[in-house]
Amino acid sequence: MAVSNHEQVGRGLTLLNQGLYPYVKKEMQKVYGERWLTIAQSYMSDDSTIKPNSEDALRDDVFALLESIIEQWRQVFSKKLTYAERALVSELIETTNIWVHQSRFSTEDTYRAFDTMTRLLKAISAPEANLVEQYKQKILGILSSKLAEKVQNTEELAEIIKQQSFQNTTLLRRALTHRSYVHENPQEGEHNERLEFLGDALLTFLSGEYLYRRYPEKEEDELTRRRSALVDEKQLAKFATEVGLDSRMRLGRGATLEGGYQNPNLLSSAFEAVIAAYYIDNNYDIEAVRAVVEPLFNSVPERIVEIRSNVDPQNRFQEWVQRNITQTPPKYITVQVGGSSHAPEFVAKVFVGDKEYGEGKGRSKKDAKRAAAEDALTRINK
Repeated sequence: MAVSNHEQVGRGLTLLNQGLYPYVKKEMQKVYGERWLTIAQSYMSDDSTIKPNSEDALRDDVFALLESIIEQWRQVFSKKLTYAERALVSELIETTNIWVHQSRFSTEDTYRAFDTMTRLLKAISAPEANLVEQYKQKILGILSSKLAEKVQNTEELAEIIKQQSFQNTTLLRRALTHRSYVHENPQEGEHNERLEFLGDALLTFLSGEYLYRRYPEKEEDELTRRRSALVDEKQLAKFATEVGLDSRMRLGRGATLEGGYQNPNLLSSAFEAVIAAYYIDNNYDIEAVRAVVEPLFNSVPERIVEIRSNVDPQNRFQEWVQRNITQTPPKYITVQVGGSSHAPEFVAKVFVGDKEYGEGKGRSKKDAKRAAAEDALTRINK
């Protein structure tokens, strides 16, 4: 009997479990000693915690192992893993959520899941990586024609990003130049933050228009959540990597040493700046930009957008406010409170009218706003 995509992903998650458990245990023990298990247990699901042997339960809870890496990132795992590998962990948490809820996986979703598992297992030198790679290659054979089409879409923008595709090569150079590079090389002139501002506005508009056309039956609140998921920092960073910006950004030494080429915040900002530069280079023609970003929007799996849109704390807090208080969206005030120019720290506060509902910190303005929304949800739930 043929094995369903859902069953195949389940097999992959089992292998991921086997590879992650000894790695997470070893790295957590280095920092916390025997306390590591108690800390890791706090990320386990309710179903897992009722098993007799808590360590065996953790060994079988891939979600808890992945959550341990995210929650203990700074204290434990950032010493050896990069931001790119942290992004793999976040993506696998989403995959696990989809699998647990018995959602169907397309063949492309299945391939993407196995590719992500393979890359993470290789990063931690887990022997299970070889077997997961074999599963991935089998799925690739089935998917080859579909993947070829997607690769062509991303290659089109990658080609455009090459300097010869821009009439004004200085414009592209500026879009790829981070503030940290200009700080160390003042003769370079302008960095990419103004372009980032314009690119953010363009992507917000184009993604909104794209979703409005694609989902004529959906209401405003659902479209707003989906738009946030389609152009959030994580997704834009993924687009940036797919079109080759991770190797073309111009960063200062400090930003480079801190993993800037894998930093989702820097990648997403560079992507926004390049989109703005392409818009200006084409005499402010919105159609030229739409032609290159819509294939990228199309490449994002439907279920990924749906799950992200439902779990984003800013969306959930805004929905609560509009149901219970006012139709006016919450207001976020964000300021930089520390850090350097290439690794800043921000604090955000969220207000409804004049009343403060939450506060949060983050390495980017987006992270700080997200943390403030989570704090607000925690307070209202109490």
